[in-house]
Amino acid sequence: MKAGTFFLETKEMKERIAIQGFEGSFHEIAAIKFFGADIQTYECDTFQKLFESFEKGKAKYAVCAIENSVAGSILPNYARLRESNLEIFGEVYLRIEMNLMALKGQKLSDIEEVHSHPMAILQCTDFFRKHPSIQLIESKDTALSAMEIKEHHIKGRGALGSEATANLYGLEIFGQKH
Repeated sequence: MKAGTFFLETKEMKERIAIQGFEGSFHEIAAIKFFGADIQTYECDTFQKLFESFEKGKAKYAVCAIENSVAGSILPNYARLRESNLEIFGEVYLRIEMNLMALKGQKLSDIEEVHSHPMAILQCTDFFRKHPSIQLIESKDTALSAMEIKEHHIKGRGALGSEATANLYGLEIFGQKH
């Protein structure tokens, strides 16, 4: 699947790029793809906070998803864009490949719940229909969910996210051959 992500710019000049999400998130991956690896991000846990970061002069650019090939248009972000003084100046298409990850050494049968951003859960509906015993819990961000598993060493919990997220937080991807 692909997600169309547009980049927004303010009139003020700051050096950071605001992203919805945290280190290892798909928005960070999109920002690196567009701006290059040498970037400084300003992490926002919601899209609303991403737009507010401009009003407060926290970042010069933002990465903001507005389309998703599975879920369609992200209408609240279109509305936020209309209500702001921001302009789209570029876009990147990012192939989203969701991975189920957890602490190393666990089996899929050990996973009782998966925490992830609602969009990520929606993108994995078919998989979770085949695994109805796994409880799905919405969180603010895919990468944040992975980080929590690592930091608190939570067994029995999975997260959804990119392969880069799994590598960043030392988590194992189910179904991946080593």
